[in-house]
Amino acid sequence: YLSSHRDMAFSTKLNDSSMEIVSFDKNRKIHLDCTEGKPVLLDSCYFYNMDYPYEHERGLNGTEDHYIPGYYEIELSPGEERTITLVCSAGEKISSLDGEAMIAQEISRQKALLEKGPPEEISRTDPFLDQLLLAADKFIVHRQSTNAKTVIAGYPWFTDWGRDTMIAMPGLTLATGRFEDAREILFTFARYEKDGLIPNVFPDGEGEPAYNTVDAALWYFEAVYGYLQATGDLLFVKERLLPVLEKIIQGYKKGTAFQIGMQKDSLIAAGNEDTQLTWMDAKAGSWVVTPRHGKAVEINALWYNALRVMAEVSDRCGGDGSQYLKLAEKVKKSFVKVFWNARAKCLYDTVNEQGSDEKIRPNQILAVSLSFPVLDGEMAKSVVDTVHQQLYTALGLRTLNKNDPQYRGIYVGDQYARDGAYHQGTVWTWPLGRFITAYARVYRDDPGLKKQLEAFFLPFQDHLRDACIGSISEIFDGDEPLLPKGCCAQAWSVSEILRAYVEHGIREM
Repeated sequence: YLSSHRDMAFSTKLNDSSMEIVSFDKNRKIHLDCTEGKPVLLDSCYFYNMDYPYEHERGLNGTEDHYIPGYYEIELSPGEERTITLVCSAGEKISSLDGEAMIAQEISRQKALLEKGPPEEISRTDPFLDQLLLAADKFIVHRQSTNAKTVIAGYPWFTDWGRDTMIAMPGLTLATGRFEDAREILFTFARYEKDGLIPNVFPDGEGEPAYNTVDAALWYFEAVYGYLQATGDLLFVKERLLPVLEKIIQGYKKGTAFQIGMQKDSLIAAGNEDTQLTWMDAKAGSWVVTPRHGKAVEINALWYNALRVMAEVSDRCGGDGSQYLKLAEKVKKSFVKVFWNARAKCLYDTVNEQGSDEKIRPNQILAVSLSFPVLDGEMAKSVVDTVHQQLYTALGLRTLNKNDPQYRGIYVGDQYARDGAYHQGTVWTWPLGRFITAYARVYRDDPGLKKQLEAFFLPFQDHLRDACIGSISEIFDGDEPLLPKGCCAQAWSVSEILRAYVEHGIREM
């Protein structure tokens, strides 16, 4: 069944055993091929007024007509058993009609993926791990415009985003042993660095990438460092990536687009009241739902981490990383002074001309969970405990604690209503991976750590059989029963649970 509207039309013609369907705008052909039988065309056959409650709920046009091009007549004798393959393809026609061979080929490919990764000396008889590895595979694709591998942020409606790619890359490629894919992705983004920024999004057709993000370039350092640690490929990093890393650092120090730049206290500020440059970027019309301009806590945790990565990479490549290390120490001192909330014993979310934002959000967990954490000791433990007590749910972290008057516990309604809840209480899975890393770090000597880590992963064994079977959703309602919402399969949700599971959950004892 193919969707249409009454004022639109499809046309269908036969070509041997194939049906060729042309949509109303003539831009794409749909091919239906069958290994058996005779195709029979129907004349303008529609099911009218098909209704979709969820589309209406989202404020969209939820009524349409279904076009039925025809059917295949296949004769079978009594007791006869036969395999029949029906192939539907959009755009280029699929030449092979051997369904059994295609299925066998895909099963063989998936088995090879499971045998290849992860690279650590860990259990390889873990069905949960296997499911995560196969889920991760679905997001790594080839982009024609860059002629290179990239990461689809989420299905069914997202393409590839710089921020999402950098956050998801360690889990999708390094934890799965797909080092060549990681190398290709890192090099592609290096080619598109501009004024110290890497793309937020690539265009699907011609045109320039968009660079409206303050954190993608900083996440790039974490991804590069992870790649170097996993592969030891210092030559590639030195020749292809180090010059770009230096340009990014200089861009942030001197100032670049979107009012992104280092301030007198060595911290990074970005944007204004009308821009959304962090991952909490919901904007409905002119309404900036979560204003986070100025100094954002996770941006400066990433900035400190980037400087520490730069110092180590420079030293390992034969340079002098001391200048970056000295700046990192200044950043650390300013970070504690500016962001530590002594009354709440956690971190402010943002600091700008309007003051210090005391909202309890998950962004602060990055101060403890990155490769080079800007917080340690009792401060780090206090941040982890605050996030655990006020934001943790079985399937992710709430984006705002429930006691806040702006908390929205249900992600529902039209775009205005949904954007109003997107980062105002809605649960996101990807920060949970970072929380697990932070928790394992501050409680590393706790005898009950292993049991607690197992408890963090357990709910996802059930969720992989729910919503989009075999994957992890983008978001969940903040209120119980934590219904899955948003994209049914999200790259950084899968990748962060996979990364954390490989790093903390399944090591051989």
